[in-house]
Amino acid sequence: MQIRKKLFIVSGGTYGKLGNAYVVQHNDGYLLIDSSVPGARETILSNLSHWDISEEQITHVLLTHGHDDHAGCAAWFQEKGAKVYVGAPDAPMLINGNFGPESPQTNHVMPPCTPDVTFTEDTVLEIGGLTIQVILAPGHTDGTVLYYVQIGEDRVLFSGDTFYPDGEKGDAAYTGWKGDMTYSGEKLGESFARLWKMDLKPTIIVGGHGIPRVGNDAHESIKIAYKYWMLNNR
Repeated sequence: MQIRKKLFIVSGGTYGKLGNAYVVQHNDGYLLIDSSVPGARETILSNLSHWDISEEQITHVLLTHGHDDHAGCAAWFQEKGAKVYVGAPDAPMLINGNFGPESPQTNHVMPPCTPDVTFTEDTVLEIGGLTIQVILAPGHTDGTVLYYVQIGEDRVLFSGDTFYPDGEKGDAAYTGWKGDMTYSGEKLGESFARLWKMDLKPTIIVGGHGIPRVGNDAHESIKIAYKYWMLNNR
């Protein structure tokens, strides 16, 4: 489904799969922001084909974190030539293909891959004419990151599972699953406080689940999610 001219959603609840995946067009190909569950590969490929995009045109896979419903197809696209990016603390999940031996969540598995680039600090990526702000946001996992990028006239925030807009009118926002052993409500709150002070003004927020929130008031979702954390995650 096309959200904007150069922004697509190619997997997730819309397609009966767990974990939203987005495609962004740039001057030299396409980015994949998160890659859904391993079983979503055919859904992603089908949607790419619908828009005349081949898997070889995916140049980078930017992961908001290392869970299998976001990194599940990363290995496939890496094999096709894409470079995989993730927050450094989440790299072991990708390398092992699971949450690690200390986690009882043994059903969360994915094809392993070694990330090409890991983030240890906020940074800026320049890819195919796009300037992508990488924001460290530990809490949901230790290695969670957000991506903020100008796409055409829109300022787009990829919020992963730190929070995601939802609701019948897009007027709700929720924080993600707490089942990872590295989940920390305290760190999540610190990340929200930092994000709030950054005073971003996204016109589109697209999360790891939920629905795209589009419009000049999309930034309200940050406030709604921050309040949700205050009530439910402390």
